[in-house]
Amino acid sequence: MFRMILRDLRLTPVRTVLTSMSMFIGILAVIAASLVGTVGSTFLSATNAQMSGRAPTYMVSVDMKSMDALSAQSMQTLAESMSQVTGAVVTPVVTLSDGLNITRNARSGMPIVDSVIDTTLTVASYRDIYVLPMVSGRWFSPPTAQAGLEVVVNKAGASAFGGTGSPVAITSRQTQTVTATTVTGVVNDGRPDPRVYINAASFAFFEPQLWNPASLAVYVHPEHDMGDSAAVASMVNDMVYDTLGGKTSGIQRVDNSTSYDEVLRYLQIAFAICGVLLLLVAALGLMNIGLADVEQRSRELLIRRALGASRTNVMMLVAGSSIVLSAIVAVVAVAVSAALVMAIPAWLPPDSPIPKPEYPYAAALYALGGSMLTALLSSVAPALKASKLEPAMALR
Repeated sequence: MFRMILRDLRLTPVRTVLTSMSMFIGILAVIAASLVGTVGSTFLSATNAQMSGRAPTYMVSVDMKSMDALSAQSMQTLAESMSQVTGAVVTPVVTLSDGLNITRNARSGMPIVDSVIDTTLTVASYRDIYVLPMVSGRWFSPPTAQAGLEVVVNKAGASAFGGTGSPVAITSRQTQTVTATTVTGVVNDGRPDPRVYINAASFAFFEPQLWNPASLAVYVHPEHDMGDSAAVASMVNDMVYDTLGGKTSGIQRVDNSTSYDEVLRYLQIAFAICGVLLLLVAALGLMNIGLADVEQRSRELLIRRALGASRTNVMMLVAGSSIVLSAIVAVVAVAVSAALVMAIPAWLPPDSPIPKPEYPYAAALYALGGSMLTALLSSVAPALKASKLEPAMALR
């Protein structure tokens, strides 16, 4: 019977190809609707985590009676206490009263350009909140490692100051002292302008002439539900009060994860509707093929009925072509979509923040089920028409 079904498909090759293409695109659209929610969500969340922090990320502002309390020793103590927090990633970010001038390590006697560089003074846990893939070198050492001065630049900064191991000079307008150091590593933070990340704990110890903090902010990424933002602010308040005698003055969520959730939802709905419509078009095409097949093979089917074939056998013969066609197309569509998903990592650069996407097996099963259901529904009318043929008509 299978050979007969394949022969039936060859009777109308043009309609078979067009219907197969419609069903193929429809199945891909159904799978794409899920991929928008999985791969698309992964892409947007990774990009957002690179620029604005993992969801959710809160920035807590800290008020202190005097910023002199944020000494090198208290900075070290604060960094160590934050690294011991369980259930959340907590990291301090310090802003200096006078920005830093950073340039390629100039030769002796050469003037240093008076240009303040975008600088972030933080600690090792900052990279656990922001997704910063390493391009080369390494990130900061943990607070307990007692590391030396560590300077990390982004990709734009590497173009301006040099990559890992390149010498740089650091100074500020409030001092004539120039500090020479080397770039520890290069990260991809997605920013087009140069940015320099400096280990705040070691910087406070080794560069006291440049350590003049103006403000302190604490970034928090809860790894599980900590309740509302007030609970996060209370946790930070306890830490800064015990360490610095300060208190929290405000909290705000800084990640933008909620901004793209609705967009993804609309895209999923749009792809799903397109997939359903294309499967509907494929169903009409299969029904057309089936009805035309019954018309062309009416004499053959009548002879089969006269020779003893039951109505069920005739119905299975007519419906089998639609089912076999949908099964073949579904398998090919799933294989093509799986190959495309597997090829995505090859298109991404090595320092991309986007993780390897997972194939939506559930969506593939839905697509397979939808294609089979489409084939069954579209073959009902031709099968019923074929089953109503009377064997006596074959004798005319």
